[in-house]
Amino acid sequence: MKLAKHLLAMPIAVGISAQTFSDVLSDPNAALELLNSYLAGEEALFALLSTAKDITVLAPSNEALYRLENDEAMIARFAADPGMMGAFLKYHVFSGVWYSSSFTAAKSPVTFVPTMLNDTAFTNVTGGQRVKARAKNGEVVLYSGMLTQTPIRSANYNFSGGTIHIIDRVLTIPANITDTLVSANLTAAAGALKVAKMAQGIGQGNQVTVLAPDNDAFNAIGKVIGAMSTADLAAVMGYHVIPGQALYSDMIKNGSTETTTTQNEAVLFRVEDGAIFVNGARVIQTDILFDNGVIHMLDGVLNPQNTSAAPNPTAATQAPAFSGAGTTNGVPFTSGIGTPTSAGPTATVTDLGPLPVAGAPVPLRTGAVRAALLFGGAAMFVNA
Repeated sequence: MKLAKHLLAMPIAVGISAQTFSDVLSDPNAALELLNSYLAGEEALFALLSTAKDITVLAPSNEALYRLENDEAMIARFAADPGMMGAFLKYHVFSGVWYSSSFTAAKSPVTFVPTMLNDTAFTNVTGGQRVKARAKNGEVVLYSGMLTQTPIRSANYNFSGGTIHIIDRVLTIPANITDTLVSANLTAAAGALKVAKMAQGIGQGNQVTVLAPDNDAFNAIGKVIGAMSTADLAAVMGYHVIPGQALYSDMIKNGSTETTTTQNEAVLFRVEDGAIFVNGARVIQTDILFDNGVIHMLDGVLNPQNTSAAPNPTAATQAPAFSGAGTTNGVPFTSGIGTPTSAGPTATVTDLGPLPVAGAPVPLRTGAVRAALLFGGAAMFVNA
């Protein structure tokens, strides 16, 4: 049996009040030497985590922090935005105590966990930005922004304020709607929202669900949708936006209807043999988190003038909801839209060479970066 499975299945046999946060950081089996050194110079942050109650901390392992410190793009983001580090830290703390059994013994294989990240500069999701947790075969994988996958390596290091799970890859804070769509290779949807002048409105909304057709879906009706006026395109794209709620996949019920921004027209959800359909389109990727809500990827473009469209659950692809559908040369609305920088759900971490040995001196570059990240960033965590 894998070590991860063993640890996830069996909480550490120490009572929740028997050890402190500091005890866990110092446990040689936890491999948290770098995190411990991060916090050693930050008394305010250390005190906050040490005295907090009913929290779950996702503690980056030595490997996770080593990779973070060598991620040039992330370092640039931290340097450019003084609030980023505080938000990053908050996104690694769950509200409430979530033991591994909270996920592995749950009725649903997926759970959407609220975090302490509720800064409006980074999210507009009521109750704190979410992390998706999926349990399978006794293991738990966390999904964050840009479809980043983070397995829990070892779990249930209980301390007086809650519990700690150790992760080997840091979470990604969900980005804005446009960047998230582009990252998921939904460049036509991103372009269509831009042309329809809707991206900014979605970005300012609270709790939004976006039903985003993939590029093949837009291409299948390119002749029709590419010829639409801006107003008609806005009506079509508005039929893909459900305002006022982040409708995660575990909330979708067979036969439920949800009102969209297009003249209060509703979409109908169906669940057939585990597959989710919206009107006549199949959901081919659920739960792509973005700063203000969640995106579900569709294999067809919804038509507000054809609300009775129904799916064929046995078909590999669904028929277009628009009459006169046909392709054009090139996917519509993708001109001027960036290309994905992530491989999506199966993205892997770039090999950055050998990891530092526990207890060894920290390389000069990582030591300098650590200082740059901590000073000011942790204060944002405490004061925000």
